[in-house]
Amino acid sequence: MAGKYIIVDGSSLIHRAFYALPTMTTSGGFFTNAVFGFTNMIVKLIADQKPAGIVVAFDKGKYTFRNKDYAEYKAQRKPTPSELSEQFPAAREVLAALGITVLEIEGFEADDIIGTLASKAADGQEILIVTGDRDALQLVSPQVRVLLTKRGISEFEEVDPVALSFSYGLTPVQVIEMKGLMGDASDNIPGVPGVGEKTAKKLIDDFGSIDGVYANLDKISGEKLKEKLLANKELAYLSKKLATIECNVPIPADISQYTVNPDLDKVRLVAEKYEFRALPGKIASWIFADSALAAPETA
Repeated sequence: MAGKYIIVDGSSLIHRAFYALPTMTTSGGFFTNAVFGFTNMIVKLIADQKPAGIVVAFDKGKYTFRNKDYAEYKAQRKPTPSELSEQFPAAREVLAALGITVLEIEGFEADDIIGTLASKAADGQEILIVTGDRDALQLVSPQVRVLLTKRGISEFEEVDPVALSFSYGLTPVQVIEMKGLMGDASDNIPGVPGVGEKTAKKLIDDFGSIDGVYANLDKISGEKLKEKLLANKELAYLSKKLATIECNVPIPADISQYTVNPDLDKVRLVAEKYEFRALPGKIASWIFADSALAAPETA
């Protein structure tokens, strides 16, 4: 079915909401700032975009297939604060009440679920990926746009192929090539030691890819840079592999099945449980028309 479909990086958006909003609790002391902000973001997305469907992807577990290739992948990350981790089940409760499908699968990241859905979209389907992770820029295409979270929970940057080229000077494929050379400290992807973003960008500009870099080492100025590249060739290719989103995750990939079907009684229950007093009235005003879900401007 043609139309606009939204794929949300749930893990990314919940983290964004948790750190962007001040501490909030119910009268019983349950932390709610992350789930409150996340819910507002979801409702506003529906209000602004009026999609034919929406699906939320979550990471499941700490270890993925990437850890088999590189045991230290994401190993530097600190444990999730308990004030945040306890809100993930609450977010799932809210999504269930809103009738929004959640997808998560052992051994894969949310990125891989997102990549699979986006890459397998049918002709006429417009895909909007909502995330704070710039790795998703490798998925940009004429059919796929990325909405990157910026400051707070309401500021976004929309990236399509033109914006990716104009603002970042890259093609989607080159996003991965850059990561292979410069690595990514946030994911503990090593890259080539001593090669930063500026150097990686110049190398990719000059030679197009990591393959191109290693095929043209004699043309690279600077003996120290050549030595670093030669000594760390395996790391460069490993880092590229780690940064590449897997687009063949075993999930139901027909995105047209992920329509939104809120249950107002369940919405009232979760709203009462987490003391989101305005939520039932907002959801009750949603209007179904032409397979698009219209919602109020704010949540």
